Amino acid sequence: MSPKTLHRAAVAALVAIFVACGYLSLRGDSATFDETAHLGGGVSYLERGDFRLNPEHPPLAKMLAALPLVALGRGGGDYRSQAWTAGSGDEWVFGFELINGPIAESARRDPSVRLVPARTVMLLLGVLVCLVVYAWARELWGKPAGLLALALAATCPTILAHARLVTTDLPGALGMVATAWLLWRWTRVPTWGRALATGAAFAAALLFKFNTVLLVPAMLPLVAAAVVVKRVTLRQGLVALVIAGAAGFAGVWAAYGFRYAASPDPSYAMPWPALAAEAPLSPVLAFARDHELLPEAYVFGLAYAKSQATGRTAWLDGEESNAGWYRYFPEAFALKTPLTFIALVFWVVTSETRRSRGRSFDGWSIALVPLLFTAFAIGARFNIGHRHIAPVYPFLCVAAGPAAAWIEARDRRRLAVLVLLTGCAISFVLATPGYLSYFNVLGGGARGGWRHLVDSNIDWGQDLSRLKRWMDAHGANEVDLAYFGTADPLAYGIRSRKVFAFLDFRPGEPALLPEKGRLLAASVSVLQGLFVPTDRAFALDVVRRGWVTRARAEDYLADREARTSRGEPVRHAAEWMIAQRLITQTQAQTIEDGLPGGWLSRARDRWTPIGRAGDSILIYRVP
Repeated sequence: MSPKTLHRAAVAALVAIFVACGYLSLRGDSATFDETAHLGGGVSYLERGDFRLNPEHPPLAKMLAALPLVALGRGGGDYRSQAWTAGSGDEWVFGFELINGPIAESARRDPSVRLVPARTVMLLLGVLVCLVVYAWARELWGKPAGLLALALAATCPTILAHARLVTTDLPGALGMVATAWLLWRWTRVPTWGRALATGAAFAAALLFKFNTVLLVPAMLPLVAAAVVVKRVTLRQGLVALVIAGAAGFAGVWAAYGFRYAASPDPSYAMPWPALAAEAPLSPVLAFARDHELLPEAYVFGLAYAKSQATGRTAWLDGEESNAGWYRYFPEAFALKTPLTFIALVFWVVTSETRRSRGRSFDGWSIALVPLLFTAFAIGARFNIGHRHIAPVYPFLCVAAGPAAAWIEARDRRRLAVLVLLTGCAISFVLATPGYLSYFNVLGGGARGGWRHLVDSNIDWGQDLSRLKRWMDAHGANEVDLAYFGTADPLAYGIRSRKVFAFLDFRPGEPALLPEKGRLLAASVSVLQGLFVPTDRAFALDVVRRGWVTRARAEDYLADREARTSRGEPVRHAAEWMIAQRLITQTQAQTIEDGLPGGWLSRARDRWTPIGRAGDSILIYRVP
């Protein structure tokens, strides 16, 4: 077999590994949190040409995911339901019923009928990420470098985790790395065709995720640098930027059918007043809306994303904050990335930087986008998931390409590189198939990572099917369930009593506290108190019992709000009121015994799990 044939076979094998592992993994996960809203939104865009649902994310990834459903006749959104007709619509209920069937009906749909085809499309976008990584590294340093970069991308837990889901995180990463690669290719041979290809990738990026607008402050200096080093002329640079801008502008309008209004229904109005009440509209976005410079849903989505960039509840290492932390993403990266991958990339980047003295245009073409993106993410402190720095990983895989030459050189670096690559392969094997919950040894592995990070870092509602398998294996007919997610337990055949549900699709069903001897299944995010309103419920209860005046309870709640807004550690209600000598320890215990949050914290701190469903649901026998 010729070297050329061997190389092609290796590329095909790595892509096949990525697809096979991703496909087997996606079939095992119940609907993850954002998929419920994204899939419902995508189906409604294609079936109705209406963009009222889920405007907080651009439409392209959702439309691509919904395409096989509509083509196969598996869409069928209920456009008579209040989830569609009432007010601005309820994206969560609409998507929930699309996937699982009407809430009011006892018969449930098989969620995989819609999730598997939609997720498969996302997996194909993940394949494109891997191929862009391969092509860029190959063009820079040759075939071995391309193969090494592809191997890192195809086995990267973060890329695999989000390439299987109907979300915008990996599509956004694809838009960023593809635009950066095509812009770099244009600087090598500045043809009209390459400029148009760069513009098309930029347009797709803008339609995948709003934060890809950060490509603009990266593209401008890269084109300027290309002019300075005489790769292109000033005229060529200006023309390329105009083409990219025009393509982005036209692409956004095309995705919304060249219609300004979010909905073709003249009686429908986007909830601008509600958004303005939450956060003032910036002058730029107000101008774009008032002069209809961009589609209404796109402008609304940008405004919504901006309004949500601050004040979101974040959780890290046992602390809760509405202000976030500068250390959040560095720590998340350090805990959720294979250590050997970090070591390899750091070694290669420092070596190449030293060799070029930081003056390599090619190096800056790889580095500038992830550097700007990471700086923005850290500075914004929008700390709801490691997934928000997923676009960094494809660039890091490309950057590791020069290590291939060290293997071929057969010097003392060869063994070190092979050891590090072996470590990456071992991490991949250990992560399979639970890529979403991957943590390295510093983070305590998938079983211990929830002590550091929760939410989409480990627990996004993905383990209901695994809970059902555990119940069947242990003869459990029913559990008491405290669940963080948007999947439907009934659709997975799980009989349960509700202890807590963050998004409660059946609010008419009462929440019950577990009784002695019963099984409690609890999501780790809920166990850590994320979005469980324990302190407010505690404060209301002490007032109801007459133990504390309403004014003093409001003093506590105001102090708690101020602390979370400043990013300071929160003093929980019981602790604060005992310290203020307003109640006794016995009184505090009496209230906590009647609150779901009290039960859950007790389970977390005092009880030993008797089982696990995947990595995100712990199962206890109530003592």
